[in-house]
Amino acid sequence: MQKCRRSRATGALALVVVWLAMTAPSRATDLSGSWSGTWKSCTSGHEGPLRAEFVRRSACCYDVTFRGRFFKILPFRYSVAMRVIKQDGCVYLSGSKDLGRLFGVFSFAAAADGCRFHADYSSCEDKGCFRLSRETCGACCGRAAGWTSPAR
Repeated sequence: MQKCRRSRATGALALVVVWLAMTAPSRATDLSGSWSGTWKSCTSGHEGPLRAEFVRRSACCYDVTFRGRFFKILPFRYSVAMRVIKQDGCVYLSGSKDLGRLFGVFSFAAAADGCRFHADYSSCEDKGCFRLSRETCGACCGRAAGWTSPAR
C-alpha cells in the first residue's frame, strides 16, 4: 500500500511538472534598441555601414529606422514597419517601404535572435542584405561575420 501511494504521488508530481513546462510562457526575444553592422547590394556590389533602431509597437510589430551611407558619402535614412512571427527562439520579420519614384518599393524578409539580425531586401532594381548585431551584446553573441538567418 505504501508503494502505491508513493507511486501515485510521484506520478502526480510528474504531471504537474509537465503541465507547468507546457503552460509556462516562452521567453520572448525583444529586439528593441540600437543595432549596427553593414548592408551590401548583391546587384551592384555597393556596401556600407548601417545602423538601426528597433522600437516595439506590439507583440507582432516593430518600427525600424535604418541609417547608413551609400557611396561612402551619401547618407540615407528611412523607417519601416516590420511584422513579426516568433518561432524556435528566433524572430522572423517582414515588411516593405516605398522609397519614392527614384528607388521604388523595398521589401524585407529577416530573421533575428537576441543579438543578430539578417535581412534580405529586394526592389525592382536591387537586391541585397543587411547584417546587424545588437550594440549591447558585446562578445556574448559571437559577432560571427558569416552568421546567416536560419532556414525558414
